[in-house]
Amino acid sequence: MNSFTRALRQSLSRPTTSLQKSFVRHESSSRRHTKKLRLHPHPSMKLTADSPRTSHVIYNPPSSAPTPLITPTIFLPKDDSRRELLAAAPKPAAAADAAANLPPPVRQPYEKTYHLTEEDFAEIRRLRAVDPVKNNRTALAKQFDCSTLFIGMVCQATEGRIKQMKARDEGVKNRWGTKRSTAREDRQRRRAGWGGADGL
Repeated sequence: MNSFTRALRQSLSRPTTSLQKSFVRHESSSRRHTKKLRLHPHPSMKLTADSPRTSHVIYNPPSSAPTPLITPTIFLPKDDSRRELLAAAPKPAAAADAAANLPPPVRQPYEKTYHLTEEDFAEIRRLRAVDPVKNNRTALAKQFDCSTLFIGMVCQATEGRIKQMKARDEGVKNRWGTKRSTAREDRQRRRAGWGGADGL
C-alpha cells in the first residue's frame, strides 16, 4: 500500500462532524412512474351518446404527418379522394428488380409437391420395417423425392432400431470428458427453463 492510498483511507475513516446527511428525493423515484404515466385516454377513444352501441372497430393511428398512405383503404369511404391518391401512388418495384438487389439464397427456392400416393406410403413403411439401417430417412427421402421430415411423419423407426440408436448415443456420451458432460447438463437445464420464467 503506497502513501497516497494510506492517506486517503485515513481521511475517509475520520468522522465528519461538520457535514450533515441530507436525503433529497430526486425525480428518479417511483412518483415519476406513478404520476407522469397517468395519461388520459384520447378523446376519440371515449364513448359518447353518438357512438355506435354495437361492437365496432376504432381506428386511432398515432399523430404523424398527413399522408394518404396512413389510413388503410378499408377505413376510407367509397367516395373519398384519398382512394385516387392511393391508386396513383407509385407501386413497389417488380419482383425481378427486388430479387436482383438481394443476396443469393442459402437454399435454392422450390415449390412443394404432393406427388406421393397411399401406395407410396405403404411402400415407405414396408421398406422401413424390412431394413431400417439401410432404408433410413435420408435414403428413403432420396428414393421418393421428399424431405426427411416427411419420411418421419409417414412412419417411425422400429423399436429395435430406436433401442440401437439410443445405445449408440449412450456409448458416445460415455466417452465424453468432464467439460463436455457439464456443458451438456447446463444446456439441458437451460432448455428446461425455456417454457417458464424461473429458468435456472
